[in-house]
Amino acid sequence: MGAEHARIQSGRRFAWALVLLLAVEFLGMGLFAKGFFPYKKSAGGFAMPADQPKDIGSNRTQPEAQYDRLVLMVIDALRNDFVFGNESQMAYTQQLLRTGKARGFTARAQAPTVTMPRLKALMTGTVPGFLDAVLNIAEGDTSSSLQHQDSLLWQLRENGGKRINMFGDDTWLRLFPGLFANADGTSSFFVADTVEVDNNVTRHVQSEIKQGEWDVTVLHYLGLDHIGHLAGPHSALMGPKQREMDGVVKDIHEIVMAQDRDRMAASGNARPTLMVVLGDHAMNELGNHGGNSQLETSTAFVFIGDNVNAQPLGDNKNALVRLLTDEVAQSNLAPTLALLLGVPIPKESLGVPLPQLLESVPLSQRMHMLQTAATQIYAVVRANEPTALQVSLTEIRAHPHTYMAADCHDQLLVGAQLQCLYMAALAQHSLAANDDAERAYYTFMNAASKHLSQALDGYGLEYMGVGIALLAVATLGLLWLCQHNGAPIVHTKARQLAVSIPAVVMWASQLLAEQSTSLVEEEHQLWYFWVQTLLALRAATSTGTSGMLRSLAQMAVFRLVRAWNQTGQKWAGEPDIRGMLNAPSAAPLLWTLVIAVALLVNFACWALHRHFRRPPGWSRVFRGLLAAACACALAYHMQRAHTQPGTGPARGVFVLTALLVVIGCVVGSGAKTPASAVALDALMSFMPLLLLLTRPHNHALFAFFAAIFALFFSNSSQPSSISSSSTGHPLRPSRALVLQALAHASFFALGNSNSLASVDLSNAYAGVSQYNEVMVGILVFISTWAGPVWWAMAGAALLVLNAGPSRSQLLLRVRALVAGAHLWQALVLLSLSCVATAMRSHLFVWSVFSPRYLYQIAWFAGFYLVCGTAIGFIWLAATMRFSVHSSFVPAMHV
Repeated sequence: MGAEHARIQSGRRFAWALVLLLAVEFLGMGLFAKGFFPYKKSAGGFAMPADQPKDIGSNRTQPEAQYDRLVLMVIDALRNDFVFGNESQMAYTQQLLRTGKARGFTARAQAPTVTMPRLKALMTGTVPGFLDAVLNIAEGDTSSSLQHQDSLLWQLRENGGKRINMFGDDTWLRLFPGLFANADGTSSFFVADTVEVDNNVTRHVQSEIKQGEWDVTVLHYLGLDHIGHLAGPHSALMGPKQREMDGVVKDIHEIVMAQDRDRMAASGNARPTLMVVLGDHAMNELGNHGGNSQLETSTAFVFIGDNVNAQPLGDNKNALVRLLTDEVAQSNLAPTLALLLGVPIPKESLGVPLPQLLESVPLSQRMHMLQTAATQIYAVVRANEPTALQVSLTEIRAHPHTYMAADCHDQLLVGAQLQCLYMAALAQHSLAANDDAERAYYTFMNAASKHLSQALDGYGLEYMGVGIALLAVATLGLLWLCQHNGAPIVHTKARQLAVSIPAVVMWASQLLAEQSTSLVEEEHQLWYFWVQTLLALRAATSTGTSGMLRSLAQMAVFRLVRAWNQTGQKWAGEPDIRGMLNAPSAAPLLWTLVIAVALLVNFACWALHRHFRRPPGWSRVFRGLLAAACACALAYHMQRAHTQPGTGPARGVFVLTALLVVIGCVVGSGAKTPASAVALDALMSFMPLLLLLTRPHNHALFAFFAAIFALFFSNSSQPSSISSSSTGHPLRPSRALVLQALAHASFFALGNSNSLASVDLSNAYAGVSQYNEVMVGILVFISTWAGPVWWAMAGAALLVLNAGPSRSQLLLRVRALVAGAHLWQALVLLSLSCVATAMRSHLFVWSVFSPRYLYQIAWFAGFYLVCGTAIGFIWLAATMRFSVHSSFVPAMHV
């Protein structure tokens, strides 16, 4: 009794210490994230007509508006080649470009390439904060509103007197509450819908644009983006959707042209309508977005209107291809439209007016417009650069040649250099409104915009510092916990490392890899290397031929796994097995593999039940439910391949998975070795759910994972340890270390990366009839981390299978593994926080380090904390209610 009491007390102390340290780590991570991902607040205030500068040249009148009305048609995820490419199905839009009735550009978006920050950039001309990428998925969020920030729409309503309507993505309603006279929003996250979501927008074309009262109409179509998420840019649905959008462009263009003829005939002061067709972001070859790859950031601008005056591009097949490289910044839209519609430019805009859209404006008015734009952006420069001083127009008029002759590049400080360029442009304009003055204005504005767009500030360094300090405390505490709870880092008496050499080198290599942007983007290469290296070391240090051959077989299987999906940035578009299977001609092979995997799951279940001698009646019930769950998952994917899937099959998988978990415990309790049986049945119970939430082309990977897992067993299975190997060889990695590497490698093997673009939203709507943040969030996590979740369950099963006769031995091993895993995660989180702080002014901080930190939060909080620790302990507690007195029978090869 005394020993048992001491063991219980020790376990309680460990649990409380672990909870406390994880709470400190979680708090530190949260405080660091609060400082590193600050919500970008507006400086406040709105630009007003009275604040606009007087012309420094000879023009004494305010520039006239070139257009009276505006139609913004946003096609979500409209990639530039969907409009300008030779394979585009937007024939009417292309014809407008070919005949000079429209002007097109490739609009370069900045990461993160998701809707909310891109709409903010388009409407304000600013660089939104990275936190907007997170708030983008929270439909109930109001903190991201632009209600108190200057924007193009605010200017059009308040200073332009425009009546503004909006139909489509309800993100606009969250950004601009109360601004629209008439609005009808649709949820932007129910990606399973590709039809009604657009029909709900198009139905307003006739009723509102043709017959209603409006000055500005915003239409935001989501169907094309949803098709990309569901089936990629080369889906059979993409062509018809492009033709549908092109038909909408044609209908609206014909309506506004007829209305303009009537309006301008009735009033000599009327101006034409400008129509802009654009995308908020693009998509990669998988149909996803969020990152900074060329494909994700290359969207389109198409300006359609009487005063566009574009050069006809001709009927040559490749005439439009040059528009794929004619790039402008997305933030340039706000100042361009403000000048064309005769309202002040949003106060904090960093954009530069597009010169091609101002060509038709008389020269004197155009120069006044450029002075207005330059003055606005110089005000932003002064707010951010203390060395940029107030400029006197009177002084410049008096001595223009002095400022024109100045060599601005001699200025050492950025603020002073930009002030010099601004004054030189004003001086040139004061002498004459000519091409030299126009070039001088654009030289200043481009330089100022580039500098301000890269000047990343607003970090909460105090929060970041406290967060790092708390992470350091948690790391030291976990180090102590490991040292005193069965997983020592150092043998104090022997004065030597207790951790194996491969573990030290592997962990050190990842910590070093976090310092490099390229290695962060290509992290999958690190884990692929370490899986093969660890398996090779196990083969080389095996004491028998059988162990060596099994390790070599594991290496061969994993080589096939790593070739399945190309990921990362540099090689993401290279040929892979996924691409081959998704080719239309390979559909029979794909579905043969999918069906084979489902059959293999059921055969493996039958073999396991036979080996562990399950009670026949309950075993048949379990296997029947498993077969039904696999059939539901298969039915869902087959429906999805041809049409919009219903919720029935997916919900069937959810219900059947819950029943399988319960019945698996009942079946296992009557087996020859109950704990081992329950452990493996739990792994089998979740297979249909993982197959449901995984793309069909990845189903075969779970069969390969199972093969690698089965090859760990031999006729002399040894316990797995995080700190030592079974043979005692210093270079032999433990199974726990290999499993950790496999869990991380499987994350990338399924096609994921450290880019937000690899998050596959389409899998998150299985069985969901309407958008629910919590449900969708859980499904997104399971879908994205399906590989690591599988290996976590496999590792837990391996613990029980190798537990031996002692319950206390199993508990000690669990404590050692949990403490060691969390120590490792704390080290990674601490290292990444320090690197992110040091690199906060790096050019790639938002495109590389910020998404990497978000993924690390998910790894720690979602995978290691919730799945690995909380659910893991519950699962082990349920398993431990069965006797572990029967050791694992090692002849199992499934």
